[in-house]
Amino acid sequence: MKIIVIISCIGALMGLMAIMANNQIIARKNQVAQAFGSIEIYLKKRFDLIPNLVAMLNKYIAHEKEVLVKVTQLRSQVSTAMEPKEKIQASNELTKIMGGLDLNVENYPNLKADTQFLDLQNQLTDIEDHISAARRAYNAAVTVYNNKIQMFPINLMAQLRKDKAAVLLEIPEAEQKEININQLLNP
Repeated sequence: MKIIVIISCIGALMGLMAIMANNQIIARKNQVAQAFGSIEIYLKKRFDLIPNLVAMLNKYIAHEKEVLVKVTQLRSQVSTAMEPKEKIQASNELTKIMGGLDLNVENYPNLKADTQFLDLQNQLTDIEDHISAARRAYNAAVTVYNNKIQMFPINLMAQLRKDKAAVLLEIPEAEQKEININQLLNP
């Protein structure tokens, strides 16, 4: 009789541990999804702002149409991407093009003085900062999730559930270039 009680207690304890492990995995997976959702919200805000910026630039920059066409193409590419990695890759390309646009705008003093343009540019900068913060939050959530499913004893439940490690968002190589401090200090 004592053996049956002990075996029942051990079985109940193991079942409770399995339920807790399963719930922890689900919670971490949901955090990753929520963090990616935040990135998508800011990308949507940026996409909504880009047509206004392109329209404003069209008034001033008639001969730099290829940049504006590329921005529009990338915006479309990001919005039609199905996989998170594809979306982020197209978004990174768009960020690079938008950075180049700032440099080209320097050649147009009337545009730089336009308050509507300045407002759009400030909004875009703010959204870029939010996207960067959302990417950091996503990577933090992915790291916590990956740690959870790879550490004992929860990794046993993760293997049963066939959970796979999530992929961290990486900075494109073009944005990883070294900064030449001498160039910054000497105007």
